[in-house]
Amino acid sequence: MPHPSNYFGHEAEYVRRRAAGNPGWDTARVIAENLALLDEVFVAEHMPKGGRLVELGCGAGDLSLWAAERGYQVDGIDISPFAIAWAKEKASDRGLKAHFQVGSVLDLTPYGADSFEIVLDGHCFHCIIGDDRPRFLEESFRVLKPGGVLHLNTMCGDPSPGQLARFDAATRNIIHRGAAVRHLGLPEDIEGEVAAAGFTILARRCIPRLTDAEDDDTLLIDATKR
Repeated sequence: MPHPSNYFGHEAEYVRRRAAGNPGWDTARVIAENLALLDEVFVAEHMPKGGRLVELGCGAGDLSLWAAERGYQVDGIDISPFAIAWAKEKASDRGLKAHFQVGSVLDLTPYGADSFEIVLDGHCFHCIIGDDRPRFLEESFRVLKPGGVLHLNTMCGDPSPGQLARFDAATRNIIHRGAAVRHLGLPEDIEGEVAAAGFTILARRCIPRLTDAEDDDTLLIDATKR
């Protein structure tokens, strides 16, 4: 029987990480690396250079606020009320306009069809488990404008040695305290999921892990809605 998901567990983890001094979900170094990667991704010719952008699983808002600084009209949605409050605080402190709200990335009914030039996966898709994965992509497809771009940044490949004991090979999920918390799909399988949702893949790039401890390979996918 598949392990259940535990999406609401992110709330306590955000509280813990802020108490530990993190500036967001990640350390300052990792956040800086992720923002530098966005700098690379967004110069691609196929990436819209303005308009509306929604970040799915926006957390404390670091990627969303990066986009707001560059002139995008930004929305962010996350299941964690603590994270959303943190994102709003950051936006206020920096004088940036962005609309953050608590909600599920599996039900984007707050947003109409064809609403966004960019749907940004805020490192959320690898947290989506089982039958929820096509729901995530279907909702992303619905709210994306024709010609817009979905950008995924997701863990992939085989688990690192540090995660091997918690890896369920049958589902390719990482298990923590009885719940599936991460999905490590093979790159070709993730591409297949994206295509099955109706997207046309524009670009893909696989970044190998940097260490053998807890890091994972990363798959970047840009896909469009024709």
